[in-house]
Amino acid sequence: MVYRETKEELVRQGLIKPCPLDHNEINNLMERARIDLKTAQRNINEDSECSYNYAYNAMLRAGLALMFSGGYRPDVRGKHLTVVKFVSIGLGQEHNTLVNSYDYMRRKRHHLIYEPGLPCSKKEAKDAIDTATRLVDIIDRLIMEKNP
Repeated sequence: MVYRETKEELVRQGLIKPCPLDHNEINNLMERARIDLKTAQRNINEDSECSYNYAYNAMLRAGLALMFSGGYRPDVRGKHLTVVKFVSIGLGQEHNTLVNSYDYMRRKRHHLIYEPGLPCSKKEAKDAIDTATRLVDIIDRLIMEKNP
């Protein structure tokens, strides 16, 4: 599901708040997202759920980096969904399918955490890694365009 809020609406709803630009924090998040992708790939044959979670974490960290690069950070409540909404705004309609996949992964990860025993196949984990890699690459390019 693509979210239609604007940054201004997210601020008004108290979901995001302005923060000072910190390039070190942004770079650290993007570096960590890349490490998460490598970890997801490394674990694919051992533990599909672990790989899925690391792929999701890579997207979350990249989304936070995008948010921080815009001078915002999420409020305490609903952080994961807020990041998805912000990424949807940042990437625009041309990437609706990718944002929908990210949001699906957010919900699936939630089920994996809170409903133990829910299966996560190797194919799902591989697809998650592919989705996360695309999202991280796009966000990395956007951040570099804003502030090389």
